[in-house]
Amino acid sequence: MENGKRGLLFLMLAGLAGIVFLTLLTSSFYGYVLKKIGVEHAENTVTYRYHYVMIIDNLDSQFWNDVYQSVKEEAAQYDAFVELKGKNQSSEYTTLDFMDMSIAARVDGILLEYTGERMLEDRINEAARNGIPVVTILNDAPNTERKSYVGINSYQLGQEYGNQILKILPDHGGITRVMMLLHDNSIDSNQAQIFNQINNRMVTSKENADRIKVEEIRIPSGRAFESEEVVRNLFQNAQGPPDIIVCMDEVDTEAVYQAVIDYNRVGKTQVIGYYKSKAALEAVEKGTMAMTLCIDTRQMGKYSVQALTESIKDGRTNSFYSVDLQFVTEEQAPEYMKQERKSHEN
Repeated sequence: MENGKRGLLFLMLAGLAGIVFLTLLTSSFYGYVLKKIGVEHAENTVTYRYHYVMIIDNLDSQFWNDVYQSVKEEAAQYDAFVELKGKNQSSEYTTLDFMDMSIAARVDGILLEYTGERMLEDRINEAARNGIPVVTILNDAPNTERKSYVGINSYQLGQEYGNQILKILPDHGGITRVMMLLHDNSIDSNQAQIFNQINNRMVTSKENADRIKVEEIRIPSGRAFESEEVVRNLFQNAQGPPDIIVCMDEVDTEAVYQAVIDYNRVGKTQVIGYYKSKAALEAVEKGTMAMTLCIDTRQMGKYSVQALTESIKDGRTNSFYSVDLQFVTEEQAPEYMKQERKSHEN
């Protein structure tokens, strides 16, 4: 009898040990799978009060990934989880698709990089009708029912671009060609307004109005390596490359800077770049790029989450949050590079 009890106890302990082992094995495998697909385990075990979606045009953009990190940090203080959606080279979905998914999922709020895509304004209004507040970031959609816009004032930025261009005008005495690179999906967005203000600033410059010609070139969206092709043609055409090129995104900046080197135009074609990628800051530090525009991504993330949360809690929020920006020149580039290294170390 005693031996039977011992045998039963042994079997129970062995069974319990087996259950514990299988539980640990399953948990370990689950964590491994989550890690492989890029999902943090903590985000799948914590229950959040709010579920926000952030929709951007380019998942590979350093600028937008920096904004997203700031959004996540700020959202954590409001007990909110932020899901990032956007396009990359392999994506089959459009911004409209991501808006439809978010509305169908009845998320609590949407942060949207407005691209001017056809029917996108209708989706913003549809979200509002379903009680989902939308905050546009960087590019605004003022004719919609979006709750707030977080970004830059296009009029002021265009004027500031104009001031910076006047500082780097060449001394050759002839007509100075200023070329701004725009994208097809920016026809009705802030980029077009910025271009108009740059042109206005040049026209109103008494000393230089007669010797500056502001032009634009549009880069078709949706095809890989489109920027490189357009920029290469720009440097190879019979008229020759412009004296000053203004870039409005990171990809264009790198394509233009590489072309300046390849076609031996360093010191001849001045470049105003976009954002603080390592390549752009190094180019500015070396003096081979005139300057680059840096937008405060921490402010953008902070204000975006605040606008959404206020809309939900109070039913209203500020209609416009302005974020800081700076044109980083050769003198400021080393400090910015130091800050970037510290940021990535942390």
